[in-house]
Amino acid sequence: MALVLMGLLPGAAMAALWLAMPAEDGPGDRTLRAGVWFGTLLWALTEALSAFGMVKRGPLTVCWAGVGLMAVGMALLRRRVATGAMRWPKLDPLSMVCAGTASVILVLTAVTAAFSPPNSADAMAYHLPRVVYWAEQGSVRFFPTPYLNQIMLQPLAEYLMLHTYVLAGGDGLANFGQWLASLVSVVGVARIAAEWGAGVRAQAMAALFCATLPAGILAGSGAKNDYVLAMWLVTAVYFALRFARSGRRAEAALMGAALGLALLTKATAYLFAPWVLAAAIGGRARGRRRRLLPGIAIAMLCAAAVNAPHYARNYRLSGSILGFDSAQGNGFFRWRNERFGWKETLSNVMRNASEQLGGRSRRWNDWIGTTVEDLHRRLGMDVNDPATTWRWTVFAAPRNSNHEADAPNRCHLGILTIAAMLLWWRAARRRECEMPWYALALVGGFVAFCAYLKWQPFQARLFLPLFVLGAPLAAVFGETGRGRARWVWWGAQAAFCLLLVDGARHPVLDNWVRPLRGPRSVLRTPRVEQYFSDMGQWNNAAAYRDSVAALAASECEVVGIDIHDLQLEYPLQALLRLKRPSVMFVHTGVQNASARYQPPVAASPCAVVCLDCAGDTARLALYSGFPDTQTIGRFVIRSGR
Repeated sequence: MALVLMGLLPGAAMAALWLAMPAEDGPGDRTLRAGVWFGTLLWALTEALSAFGMVKRGPLTVCWAGVGLMAVGMALLRRRVATGAMRWPKLDPLSMVCAGTASVILVLTAVTAAFSPPNSADAMAYHLPRVVYWAEQGSVRFFPTPYLNQIMLQPLAEYLMLHTYVLAGGDGLANFGQWLASLVSVVGVARIAAEWGAGVRAQAMAALFCATLPAGILAGSGAKNDYVLAMWLVTAVYFALRFARSGRRAEAALMGAALGLALLTKATAYLFAPWVLAAAIGGRARGRRRRLLPGIAIAMLCAAAVNAPHYARNYRLSGSILGFDSAQGNGFFRWRNERFGWKETLSNVMRNASEQLGGRSRRWNDWIGTTVEDLHRRLGMDVNDPATTWRWTVFAAPRNSNHEADAPNRCHLGILTIAAMLLWWRAARRRECEMPWYALALVGGFVAFCAYLKWQPFQARLFLPLFVLGAPLAAVFGETGRGRARWVWWGAQAAFCLLLVDGARHPVLDNWVRPLRGPRSVLRTPRVEQYFSDMGQWNNAAAYRDSVAALAASECEVVGIDIHDLQLEYPLQALLRLKRPSVMFVHTGVQNASARYQPPVAASPCAVVCLDCAGDTARLALYSGFPDTQTIGRFVIRSGR
């Protein structure tokens, strides 16, 4: 229990920062300001302590306790000098229903996050393994690894996981980074709507739109980084709107810091952020753009400063500030398209859009898939063109998935489409173009993604930030009517909210890898079994368990792991740490550019686990110095040095 409380220190520090923020602009504004300060401090503390190999429990405890105490002191001082009380919004019944429903969803996803370990396939392959190796070396410096995603991909979401992992002594709080991001995003979209002049009810409906996103609900209890990116982009847009209105350079600095944190979270920010920020600033700053240039320069400097350390590490590794263009560094599984053009872009637009249209009807899904294939044939395009398609995959009809990787957001996409049409119709009549241009910017971000990156299955989750950014547009449905029309509007808005809530039931309760109900509920299933919930296609849970038992019995303190043939190493690390908390891990058999880095542990391994290496004589030949061999399923343990 004491370790869990220590793991909550960063969260307590953020709460203290919230108290220290100015109260004049309401609790939502305070939340976003506190979020930017917290993210910047998280980055600064990690990089500073990392330089001395001091990302350890003691230094982290002192730092976060110090941040919390200073924030509380500032809050007490601010309370003395404040001239006005914080304004809380007055909620009408429908607004209260929206806020209450969003709160219930957030509570249920928090329960799911608490009772489930990190268990998505990506978390098993790189999100959590990089945390383990960082914790061992007390630093976020690069280390040898066959899977370069563990070192070169943007690390900010994992910085928070690292802090809670070290402080709490395990992964019990690893899922709460995404959950916290979902909470801040719900608040942030309401604040963006308020900046556009939306009333309280419209703000509440925008927040409900965000809270009921199926992909968001499923991601909010996991250990990936899509919702974290959405949070920083929402925050950047909010401060961009405020900066464009006031011209204050403090708001520009907050916008730049949020942008920098977004870029440090996930590389898709480079494709999404320019469009929405340009729309937010350009749509509001008519005739004043030149006067805003100094503030924009400050924002760019802040964003660059936040990313500079990771840029430098990537440049030393690969010669590029973004790292290699594939996870193995050889270009075989390259993320970007091999060719660029309107046909390649259109193909990816159709395929990516179709994945958001999956429904419960098999007939509907098959019709969508057939239509996309037919359109490709009519345009003379190959629906599985290798230049724009992830290797070894083929396009298929969408499905009604409750998995965070490819859950469709069909209802929300329809609402956003209608909202955009209404906004452009209004713009034609009243010349109100700020929100319509923002809606068009979201389309620009989607097209940019499709123009640059290959299509692949299970990447519908990557568009979660665009849906979250689109949530403020739903405020257009929250306007209040007058006279008798008021009740018509109220009924229509109530139906709108019921539609959103109905679509949220299954994602909340029936997450395919973290369900709240049923025989596999996270409330009933032992935590150690849940690590394998997203690994059914490999059918190797027994091999992990038996390998852990064999290694625990050997009393080896430094275990080498060869992940050349299978990158899902975290279940082995997590289960072995439960049996032997002092065990350390290093990668072995590394034959790429990262081999020149110092391993996290100086001592040589006394045993090596080669995942999925049974029959791979080339890999096993690397460990001829370990005479004892034990084959467990497709895993091979070499020891006896």
